[in-house]
Amino acid sequence: MLIDSGASCNIIDKKTWDNLKQQRITCESAKIDKTLYPYGGGKPLKVLGKFATTAKIRESKTEATFYVMDGEGCPLLGKESAIELNVLKIGLDINQVKSAQDIPAQYPQCFEGFGKLKGYQAKIHINQSVKPVAQSVRRIPFSLRPKVKDKLKELMEQDIIEEVKGPTPWVSPVVIVPKLGDIRLCVDMRLANDAIIRERHPIPTVEEVLYEMNGSSLFTKLDLKWGFHQIELEESSREITTFVTHAGLFRYKRLMFGISSAPETYQHIIQQVIAGCEGAHNNL
Repeated sequence: MLIDSGASCNIIDKKTWDNLKQQRITCESAKIDKTLYPYGGGKPLKVLGKFATTAKIRESKTEATFYVMDGEGCPLLGKESAIELNVLKIGLDINQVKSAQDIPAQYPQCFEGFGKLKGYQAKIHINQSVKPVAQSVRRIPFSLRPKVKDKLKELMEQDIIEEVKGPTPWVSPVVIVPKLGDIRLCVDMRLANDAIIRERHPIPTVEEVLYEMNGSSLFTKLDLKWGFHQIELEESSREITTFVTHAGLFRYKRLMFGISSAPETYQHIIQQVIAGCEGAHNNL
């Protein structure tokens, strides 16, 4: 059988069931009590029957229920039975932080505000042959304007954005996304992205990162708060991030969402930061 930690029950195909009947398997039949669906599918599986029997692997054994499916396929040993038979271990012998507050309480200076990568400024490469576009402001509902001003003030105090003084060739509008009790400022960079030259650094898949961790026994996951905003932009790269609101023109001093090259640039920068740290990998 194939061990499937994502399966909620044990499944065998009709051919395997016929072979077990020929071997006079000791079991107890039962009525089908639920509908089964394949992973990611919306159409239910055709279940022919259900039976309970003793499953045994080496010295381990357990009472297990099996569902018989129409057709042929590899039998699946579900999560619960696999754990009882000691062929699958989940969440065992793993050091876990009991409380999400344990580490922040021990190192409070690392969890105040949000950081900035020291001694580095990212460059956004611009195709100078693309003509800059200055778009007009998108009207913001009056009910949201106080929150927009508060958000602009917050971002300026945190050194993420700055006011634009003087003429600027690039201007993009903002889209206000309401959140629970707050808002999110999103800059519509679609036209500006036509002038941004992407660096095309590869971003590894989850499967590739897991392969690199093969054989590891201790795991730690860190999530950088507002990760893009921890990367400062060069002075020459800030102009293209200029955006307009009812309160005036502003531009980003940090890397931001919406820039087409931001994900691969960020991936490459963090990859350089953790280079030399054995067992450390980053992914968006």
